[in-house]
Amino acid sequence: MKKTALPSLPPLPSLSPALPALLCLSLLGIVTPAQAELKKVFENIRGTIVYVDTSTLSTNGDKRRVTEIQNYRNPGPRGMMSMKLLKEYDCKNETAQIIHYTMYKGPMAEGDMIGRVNTPGDVQKLTQNPGGTGGWRFACGL
Repeated sequence: MKKTALPSLPPLPSLSPALPALLCLSLLGIVTPAQAELKKVFENIRGTIVYVDTSTLSTNGDKRRVTEIQNYRNPGPRGMMSMKLLKEYDCKNETAQIIHYTMYKGPMAEGDMIGRVNTPGDVQKLTQNPGGTGGWRFACGL
């Protein structure tokens, strides 16, 4: 049986000498990846707190989209303690619409995921949902 030579592999790229040090620091929690920039925009007497991730704000004319986290004091259906939502606010018409959301068993959109809804909800006037006014004020700069 005749042996054929295997093709040679390209050389491995050289790694920065700082890479091992950065890896060690990240494992120790000294260097962390970019994280959400959360700002509390609403809290009610039942213990529901709404945060916006300021790093996710996007603009399209009078409309603004932002990711929000709703955190609950007591578990809801199926043990839900929080939700992460993409909301769209119409600054001119003072409306809000949930584009999609994910439900979690843990606080702050962590822990086991319960479910996800990708179908946009109805457009609601802010007077129908006072909890949305905090996100609207942030997104629309008021």
